[in-house]
Amino acid sequence: MLKTLSLPVMAVVAVMLSGCGLIYKPTGWVLTSYAQDQAVPYALASGDPDLTACGSGKGLNQLIGSFGPVIGRPSKVMVAVGLLAGACSEAKAHEADLHFARALRAGNTEEARDARIKAQRYYRTTALRRYQVYKDTVDAFGEIGEGECPSFGDDTVEAEFMSGVLTSVQGLLSDIQASSSVGVPQNIARKAGRAITCLDNEKWWGVPQAVQAVVWLTVPGTTPDGKDPWAELKQAADLGEKKGMPLAATLYALAGYGQSDVAKEKEGIRQVAHIYNNVEPPADYLLLAEIGYQQAQFLSDRIWTKKTGKRTPFQGLGTFPGETDSSGGGSEVNAEDYL
Repeated sequence: MLKTLSLPVMAVVAVMLSGCGLIYKPTGWVLTSYAQDQAVPYALASGDPDLTACGSGKGLNQLIGSFGPVIGRPSKVMVAVGLLAGACSEAKAHEADLHFARALRAGNTEEARDARIKAQRYYRTTALRRYQVYKDTVDAFGEIGEGECPSFGDDTVEAEFMSGVLTSVQGLLSDIQASSSVGVPQNIARKAGRAITCLDNEKWWGVPQAVQAVVWLTVPGTTPDGKDPWAELKQAADLGEKKGMPLAATLYALAGYGQSDVAKEKEGIRQVAHIYNNVEPPADYLLLAEIGYQQAQFLSDRIWTKKTGKRTPFQGLGTFPGETDSSGGGSEVNAEDYL
């Protein structure tokens, strides 16, 4: 009798245990769908990049990514959360870089070396995260820059594609700053320059034009005859200014930094400051505006720290030590005035 009763009990237990596996797939589909339809747009509209990048980026990356073995990797969503996770680690790399500059200026060589090692570690983490974004972009849309443009369907997917292409290029730059320890393929920049033309330049604030111009500047032999990369970058930055999006102007400043052209770097930073302070950004993409602003802030902080030992004065983006202020008033910028 006992043996007879144990058989249905064992069957019930087996069903209950297998039920855990059965529920994973629908849970994964629901969460992935929710992340695509709600969480990603919510994150893009956030004006708090620290909370969004280091909170949503790292948290959703682990949660949504964990369903990959169950339902297949949700690559479109992972592009967006990978962008955020990379921005988080890069912010830490920037802080270590500023620490390095302060220590070097003060003559503390051991402290400077330690800060440099710390920065390189964070840049390596950033490069790994951004290289994964490239892989997810390829998985979601096909190899970038080859064949026909993908079908997007809606603005969120289009924004994810743009983020994936832009982050792929950033991954290459992050790897260079990490002594190429990750091995991000060099040809990604050339592919990105072709892929970004799939997007409407007017709609996306001049960013496609700016990305293409940056590729022309950095990859030898890619500039078409009759094209001036700097003129293209400036045109893109001006278009972004009209729409309240500083990303193209930030790319202009980053290109100046990459080409060791301090005058153009400062020009780009000033335009970012003007856009940020005077033009209303696109409400659905506040996060991208904030990321553009923070990138320019770091470039400015480097300039200020090397010159004065301190970062850009509070609300002083667009001003530089030893120069007249950007308003044309003619007064010298004094860091002590901001204390």
